[in-house]
Order: sequence, then C-alpha cells, then structure tokens
Amino acid sequence: MHNKRAVISGEMLMVIPKVFFLIAILFAFIILVKALIVTEVDVKHIESSILVNRLLFSKNGISYYDESIERLYPGVIDFNRFEEISKNNPNILDNEIITYGVDNPMIAAKITLKQEDKKDVIAYYNKDKFDRWEPRVLPGIEGGAGSVRAFKQQKYVLVKNEEIISKGNLSFFIIN
Repeated sequence: MHNKRAVISGEMLMVIPKVFFLIAILFAFIILVKALIVTEVDVKHIESSILVNRLLFSKNGISYYDESIERLYPGVIDFNRFEEISKNNPNILDNEIITYGVDNPMIAAKITLKQEDKKDVIAYYNKDKFDRWEPRVLPGIEGGAGSVRAFKQQKYVLVKNEEIISKGNLSFFIIN
C-alpha cells in the first residue's frame, strides 16, 4: 500500500508549476488589457483642422462667395473680405464661423495671407486668447500636461481682389 502523505506531496509538487504559469498568464493578460485601453484621446489636432476647414469652406468664412449664383469658391480667398476682417473687428470670425461662447477657452488662430510683392495681411480668430496663449507655445518654454499646443498649416490659394486673381499662401498658426 502507498503512503497517502507521499501521494499528496507529489501532487502538490506537480501543482506548483501550474500555479506559477497561471499567475504569469494573468499578469500578461492584465498588462495587455491596460495597454490597449485608451483613457485619453487628444483631439486638438482635429479641432485645428476643423477650424481651418470651416474658415475655408464656410459661406461666412474667408473664401470668395458669389451671391448672385449662391456659390462658394473654396481655395479662392476674397481679399476685400479678408482685409475687412483683419482691419475692423478682430473677433468677427468668432461670432460668424465657430462660436464657443463669449469667453472662448478652446482655440485661437492667427491667419496670414501672403502674396508676392504685397504686404502680408493678418487676421485673428479669438485674438484675446491668442495673445495670452502665444508665449506658452514658444520653443523655449516647456509646458506640462494641459498646456496649450500649437499647430501650423499652410494652404496655397488664389486671391481674388476685385476682378484680379493672383496666387497666394494662407498660413494658419492655431493654438488650442
């Protein structure tokens, strides 16, 4: 007859590697789940692209809009409208294009229209916040989590000034 204690001890010795293997599998599963679960989604770059598209493809934006046929010409900037926006009310785009409320805490932009042999024309979206946030995105200043980020985009456009169409470059410096 076999000794019962010896049988139980042998079975326990066989269970130990199985327990270690099970623990290793559980840790691997937990690490895999934690790595694949997304807890934060950064949409700042997408918001800046939406702002650019709304400025370029909106009837109230900076693109040329022919009222007689109710057609918008994307990629053709209405120089008179752009100059009016840059000289008059610096917050006119805030009220007409994208409105995030009176105190816009979301996004600000500097839009520069460059043409060959002409002076640059600058317009702002949410100028008050742009002036406040711009020093935070300069290269020498480190910002932590929650600090503002800057995105730059350039679009080659046509500029319609009265009946003259010329080439131009539209630069967007967006802070959000």
